[in-house]
Amino acid sequence: MTTPSRKSSSAQKKSGRQMFCQRYAKIEDMPVINEHAAGIDLSGDISHFVAIEIGDEVEVREFGGMTPNLHELVDYLITNKITTVAMEATGVYWMPVYDLLEEGGLQVYLVNPRHVKNVPGRKKNDKLDSRWLRKLHKYGLLSASFRPAEEIRPLRSLRRQRKTIVELAADEIRRMHKALDVMNVRVHKAITDLCGLTGLRIVRAIIAGERDPAVLAGMRDPHCKCTTQELIDALTGHYMPHEIVALKQALERYDCYVAQMASLDKEIKAYLTSLIPLSDDDIAAKVSESTIHLPKGKHMPEYNVAAYVELFTGQDPTVLPGIGAQSALELLAELGKDMTKWSSAGHFGSFLSLAPMQRISGGKVLSSRTRPGSHPAAVIFRQAAVSQARADTALGAFYRRLASRIGKAKAVTATAYKIARMYYHLMKDGRAYIEIGEEAYEEKYREHQIASLVKKAERLGYTVTPVAA
Repeated sequence: MTTPSRKSSSAQKKSGRQMFCQRYAKIEDMPVINEHAAGIDLSGDISHFVAIEIGDEVEVREFGGMTPNLHELVDYLITNKITTVAMEATGVYWMPVYDLLEEGGLQVYLVNPRHVKNVPGRKKNDKLDSRWLRKLHKYGLLSASFRPAEEIRPLRSLRRQRKTIVELAADEIRRMHKALDVMNVRVHKAITDLCGLTGLRIVRAIIAGERDPAVLAGMRDPHCKCTTQELIDALTGHYMPHEIVALKQALERYDCYVAQMASLDKEIKAYLTSLIPLSDDDIAAKVSESTIHLPKGKHMPEYNVAAYVELFTGQDPTVLPGIGAQSALELLAELGKDMTKWSSAGHFGSFLSLAPMQRISGGKVLSSRTRPGSHPAAVIFRQAAVSQARADTALGAFYRRLASRIGKAKAVTATAYKIARMYYHLMKDGRAYIEIGEEAYEEKYREHQIASLVKKAERLGYTVTPVAA
């Protein structure tokens, strides 16, 4: 047996170094994806730092945060033949910059700050951050965050404003509850909703000065489930002037928010009408002919929301389990109608943080947890999943089967992911949802389990024989 000579050993080392250098050179020679790229570091509303490449050098320039300064920034980029820009999402300061850059014809990448955080040991300041953004964007290492189409953004803003108003109105209801509790007037315990017909009549009468429980109980609506005597007992309390003032002001704010909701509903309806490429008369005729029922419930719009969504998108999301008229409009406002921005239903679910994200190392699955995050659309799908907990549907059976095995929280996420995939295929391909029912689902699941057992037995050299009933 011969041992390798020193010369051959050194030759091997030299060859190894050459291979390493070649590999390193390949890494350094990364292909340029965005040649005319710029990076912008947004520094609140004070100033913004812009990094662009001029010749062989990178120039960093500071611009103010006022609108004239932003127009100057756009002109500066266009003059230097910049075609695409990357910037981080910082509060709401990025929005005017984004809109003006988009109006100037530039491709804007709104980047998640977690994807561009500093390399450990590297200095951090605004100028260096803009250079770092430009460098990453030049080599195509950044992905743009989702933002709905320009025509959808006003609708999203109006819908979010309405949601905020609903939450504020709920706060005022709680304040009315507190004022009544302090006076031991338990009308909100006897009736279901303090801001229903019976509740508001009684509250307004109390504020007007009425204290007789029998008179107040006489304002009971015939459809109210509690009896008159129960109301009399609940309305017998210790009325105090300062709590009446608190009750009055809470009611006034509640009435104000209800009026604002009605105003926002008119604005949303008008904007939806402007999006539909039909005349107002044709839209009104098609809405009146729609087979979609007008939604009922508290603070619901007076117009057929789902019918307008169907006219604009060409699909009716309310056919999906757990998706109502308001949910359909919220999904449209948050996601738009163009589903091609997601390559697949799995990609769509991952964007919503509903799809399992497998972490694999050494061929072993370490974790299958969903990605952290809570997109507004994901909240809607989760609410739809919760509504199926007791439903006599295939999806309800799916939820209950998972809940018994992995727990309710994970079952909600899995069911929400399934509804999200249904929504994706409906809006992208027009694939209709067909409800097979709980019994058909259970039978299908049973057949799947039997087939799995037969395969497992065959692999072990056994034959499965069904037992006669």
